[in-house]
Amino acid sequence: MKKLILISSILFCFNGSAEDITEEMAIEKLENFFYLLDVDRYERDDFSKAVTNDFQIFEDGLDLDLESFHQFVTDATGGIIDTEWKLSNFKVILNENSAHISYYNNGVFKLDTNESINSFWMESVYMILEEGELKVQFLQSDLVDREIK
Repeated sequence: MKKLILISSILFCFNGSAEDITEEMAIEKLENFFYLLDVDRYERDDFSKAVTNDFQIFEDGLDLDLESFHQFVTDATGGIIDTEWKLSNFKVILNENSAHISYYNNGVFKLDTNESINSFWMESVYMILEEGELKVQFLQSDLVDREIK
């Protein structure tokens, strides 16, 4: 009986010490993902810390891993001088070790030609706990509308 109580206590301590994933935490990690993508602060190594090693994104009709996404971002930011994303309408599903969020993304890309590209996407992101941190593993982005001003 003592062994059963000891084992139960040990298991409780391990389970109780893990931080529970909350909606706020998941949304904050998602917003940080886009913060790190900002044209003024994108840095490959910092961004890599926010995603899993097997990160995958479906963007602009492409299936990209971390390396090919980095190349995509590098190629795409040539004439962009400012980026802004407004995420809204979050629908969050939590699990013990993961979070799934569907949301809308209104993005504005200001170009060095004084034009702006306004894009509206429906997106879905899947995050998992890796090394004690919530990280983006998968993102699906569907363009709904785009306007150049």
